[in-house]
Amino acid sequence: MVRNVNGEVLFVESNLTGYNAIALSLAAEQGLRTHFVARDPREYVGMKPDVLSLADSVSVVDTYDVGKLLSFAQQRSVIGMVAVDDYRLIPTAVTAQQLGLPHADVNGLVQTHFKDRARVLTKGIGRTVEHAVFSPDQDEVTSSPIGYPCVVKPVDDSGSTGVRLCHDDRDFAEAVERAREVRRNLRDYLCSPHLLVEEYVPGVEYTAECMWDTVRGRWQLIGYTKKLLGPPPFPVETGAVFPYFFEPEFDRVVEETVYAWLAATGHRHGSAHVEFKVDGDSVALIEINPRLGGDQIRDLIRLTSGVDPIDLYMGLYLGRDVRVERAPRTGRYATSFYKLPARLGRVVSVRAPEGDYEGVVRSNLTTQPMDVTGVRDNDDRLGYVITTADDFDRSIRLAELFMDDVAVEYQS
Repeated sequence: MVRNVNGEVLFVESNLTGYNAIALSLAAEQGLRTHFVARDPREYVGMKPDVLSLADSVSVVDTYDVGKLLSFAQQRSVIGMVAVDDYRLIPTAVTAQQLGLPHADVNGLVQTHFKDRARVLTKGIGRTVEHAVFSPDQDEVTSSPIGYPCVVKPVDDSGSTGVRLCHDDRDFAEAVERAREVRRNLRDYLCSPHLLVEEYVPGVEYTAECMWDTVRGRWQLIGYTKKLLGPPPFPVETGAVFPYFFEPEFDRVVEETVYAWLAATGHRHGSAHVEFKVDGDSVALIEINPRLGGDQIRDLIRLTSGVDPIDLYMGLYLGRDVRVERAPRTGRYATSFYKLPARLGRVVSVRAPEGDYEGVVRSNLTTQPMDVTGVRDNDDRLGYVITTADDFDRSIRLAELFMDDVAVEYQS
């Protein structure tokens, strides 16, 4: 295919799920020249697919520094900028705005990235969730300012890192200390010194996968994902099932509430992975992530609806017409299910079972030894399997059957 020689698409970092690697492959298929920029390319060595080899060019740029990113981009012929990593969305949008390229609303990204700001702006929409903000470095707080049970989380991290359910002062003190320990996360992002304390909302957790529809000029729901969570106190995801449907009348209430939350924050022209809980007939916001759903959600959407959210997302920043449709109510269901460590200690090996398993699309299990000190966030999982079925519950059961037969060897 003839490459577009009039400019290049700048891909700014990637999440560790490899979404920008997929986007780079799609761009190559579409004849686009691609340039991948990274603060430390070594972070991607060994990633499959290999994001570094897929790009036409690779450059080292401090992507946390808006000035350096803008200076680099100004010296090139850039026709679009794509970022999928939580921590590079704002620098990329600011740079694209300065270059006159399509971009997500910068203010909306800020208001959603910082969860305390989103809490304030969405108050009164759906079920109000009581909250408070404090800094362990400045405030002498030894007990939850809103009582128990409560949830403690960093105001600007992702992937369930540093999130803990607390039932008493001891839990609270441990959560605060843990947050201090992980101020600089695995992406070398320095988190805000502020912590968000929220009322614990009972109920089942879901996510709304939304994309900006440029044809209609508004948000469009692709579908709901039902989340499967591990035991307290750390809300580590053990799985996700797509698509999920509520009863029709309540479904409309949930959808309108999600759109109202997004409007309140000013987030526009991007994607949104909105986490919420349903408690009886009330809908409570957990948080708005101004990005694509992570882990294997892209695969679950493709397997059930045939739509690739990464391709739609890339189209937003290349100035294309993007029309988004919701997943059909009748069709297939897909589950991603994770293997969690059964105990503490050193995991020597994780082996997939032999033979064919009904409904299994693929599995991906860790191949490296791993020291387990706790199951605190999504990085402590040992791997996943994806299954599909014509029945919602059946897709979950098939995933469970496969994972039950996965062999985990611990060092004695």
